Amino acid sequence: MTAYLVTACGAVFLSVVVSFIIPQGKLSKTINFVLRMVCVAILISPLAKIFTISDEEFDDMVDYDYICSVYSENQSAALEKFITEKYSAQSECEVDIAYGEDGFYADSVEVCLIGSYGNLCDEIYEYLEEADYINITVYETGV
Repeated sequence: MTAYLVTACGAVFLSVVVSFIIPQGKLSKTINFVLRMVCVAILISPLAKIFTISDEEFDDMVDYDYICSVYSENQSAALEKFITEKYSAQSECEVDIAYGEDGFYADSVEVCLIGSYGNLCDEIYEYLEEADYINITVYETGV
């Protein structure tokens, strides 16, 4: 509280000193307006603390499991679409997204190629490995 009072008094004192120093004219009005706005902002700054949410309160309000499941579904669908467009292969993909200290990350990837495609499993595995996925599983149904 003492720091707030010292800051508020300093801002008011500075605006008074500047109003005596600056010359009269159009520039004087602009400078006085800016200094008054700074003083008002400093005086109402404690009110802004009422409306802030701490990180702990924010983490309690967020459902990371739901976000991970939606993110997983979207990533799985995107990977299926990519495999269909690039390799012309029908597949079922499951990208497992998790949340940790570093944020969201892909925990594992499973690609099931529907049919027999020869060496396509190896190509897809190499692509996923280059894309920095971990825990990669690629297999064919052979049907």
